[in-house]
Amino acid sequence: MPRPATSARRDRVVLWSLIVAYAATFSILSAIKYANLLYNDIDLAIFVQACDRLLHGSLYSSIRGMNWLGDHSSLNLFLVAPLYAIARHPLTLLVVQSVALALGALPVYALARRELEDRGAALIFAAVYLLYPALGDLNLFEFHPEALSTTPLLAAFYFTRAGRTGWAATFAGLALLGKEDAALVVLALAVYAWLQPERRRVAAAFAGLAVASLVVSFGFLKPMLGGHEAEYGRMYEQWGTSAGGVVAGLARNPVGAITALFATPGDAADTIAKQQYYAHLLLPLAFLPLLGLGTLAIALPIMAEHLLSSRTQQHSILYQYAAFVIPFVIAAAVVGTGSLARRAKGSVRPAALAALALLTSLAANWMFGPVLGHGVLQARHSIQHVFPSPMDRATARYARAMLARVPKRGGVVAGFGFLPALAGRDSVHALHHVVSGKYTYSTRDYPIPSGITAVLGDFAQDRLLPYVTIDSTATRLQHLLGSNRLAPAEIAGDLMLFLHDAGAAPPPVERLAVEPSPGAVLDLPMIFDHVLVLEGWLVPDDGVVPGGLLVFATTWRRLSELDRIYMTQWVLLDASGGAALDHVRDLGGLIDPASGWPGGKRMLERESLIVPEDVRPGVYELAMRLGWRGDRTTGLATINGPPPPADGLVRLGPVTILPTSARRR
Repeated sequence: MPRPATSARRDRVVLWSLIVAYAATFSILSAIKYANLLYNDIDLAIFVQACDRLLHGSLYSSIRGMNWLGDHSSLNLFLVAPLYAIARHPLTLLVVQSVALALGALPVYALARRELEDRGAALIFAAVYLLYPALGDLNLFEFHPEALSTTPLLAAFYFTRAGRTGWAATFAGLALLGKEDAALVVLALAVYAWLQPERRRVAAAFAGLAVASLVVSFGFLKPMLGGHEAEYGRMYEQWGTSAGGVVAGLARNPVGAITALFATPGDAADTIAKQQYYAHLLLPLAFLPLLGLGTLAIALPIMAEHLLSSRTQQHSILYQYAAFVIPFVIAAAVVGTGSLARRAKGSVRPAALAALALLTSLAANWMFGPVLGHGVLQARHSIQHVFPSPMDRATARYARAMLARVPKRGGVVAGFGFLPALAGRDSVHALHHVVSGKYTYSTRDYPIPSGITAVLGDFAQDRLLPYVTIDSTATRLQHLLGSNRLAPAEIAGDLMLFLHDAGAAPPPVERLAVEPSPGAVLDLPMIFDHVLVLEGWLVPDDGVVPGGLLVFATTWRRLSELDRIYMTQWVLLDASGGAALDHVRDLGGLIDPASGWPGGKRMLERESLIVPEDVRPGVYELAMRLGWRGDRTTGLATINGPPPPADGLVRLGPVTILPTSARRR
């Protein structure tokens, strides 16, 4: 038999190998996402700018439009900023996040060794933690300060079980720095410890720290630094209009409150999501957390906070909201396994249960994991790709070229995907704020920024379109461009770069022109919904390589006022009728929508589509379908004449896709 010291050394090597492998893998995945502009939300950019501004002595976030400590009490950024100072790049935060989450394997291993008295089982549980799908989703969705609280919470629980008050309180205090609602978890941990007389000292410490955190967040930071730019209380309006009102509303309707933990009346999709949420938490651990209900109960307050919210993103493991739940689901699996093994008096081996959890975690990763998942038991999917699709890769080439043209000085308004690369500036604004006219999750009007030297974004991105308002988005965008003297400098598909006076280079041809020459007008116009006429099109078949731009033009005329937004669906059909490309954009775009066109005038829209990199060479056919969306509904436009094709697709003409080698000639 090996000496105990040798076994301990071997365990340390294996454990640290797992940690390094996880941190390296997820750091690389994060780098791939960043290189292809796949971080298509606002959070990574907010916290990059927060760290950068901290190093300049400021707490203001121009991206969020407010002091970031008035938004969330992410005090641990004061600890992250010195690391960011070493390498001022968004990847620094993403690597810090990956390393911080990987280190959670240490307290998991320590807890399992203590509870199970089996080194092998402890190593397996450490691996199970690192394979946990919810952990991977947390890691790969942007950067969030609360993700840095996951490992400290695991450590605080371990030291609580070990009876080491000082270390338990230290790690609980560190966890509280991640976000204000970490106090709910630490208070629950205090109750858990108080129920065990020998741990009441640490319970008092937890309670004191949690109360202090709440006082700092809600007594000072939010009143002093926050405002109507963040109105998160609106997520609970169904229960009450104030914190006290919410509590009273829940007390008056306990049946409704309990029901809301598992279902959303009138919303079948969200009901399925809530029910799958429990499966996503428990199935990867072979449902072992149910053996440790006392430990699992620590997560109930934070789970209730999320599930009672009207914000559906909180009902899923796909985002950051599981950061405070993961530690206690994992810990419950370990504690429950130990409890069962002791009750079974040797007939159940902890290593066997740990191995079962390892198998189910591997199966869960195949089913709904963030990297290898096949969408099984998964009604909702991540809004971000981990690996770039052929379209992502083609789009990223044009996007990076536009980023390179942004002036080094002056303010910038940027869309999702572009924000992280620009977040090191002191004046960068989120395009969706201008598009919606409101701050994020707020009813407060967002002012049009001034001093802007560049605007860039994907103006048809599906993440941006929900912020579009029918009656005012175009007006706000036109005001932004006009007041800052911005003109188009580069257009590729729906990627658009506007520069102050178009910069030094001549601007491209405008996408929309009034009264075009009749060369692109057909004899037989096509009328939609009695309000729009497609008078003709021009599709030059000069050939385009995969990853290139397919350029064409359409001619339209508006007959009367429009009460909805019209959208064109562009499809590239192969010989079998399959779609090699399928893309939707607003007719006229967000800046010049069809509703604002002069009535009766012919409008020439110069179009371009980015061709995905995997489209095979050959002859295709470009086709178009017209649809619309209103405030709450969508539909297809009716073709009034001539008789429509059976599939509703209007064929515009052939397009030749050339071999990729043609690009290099």
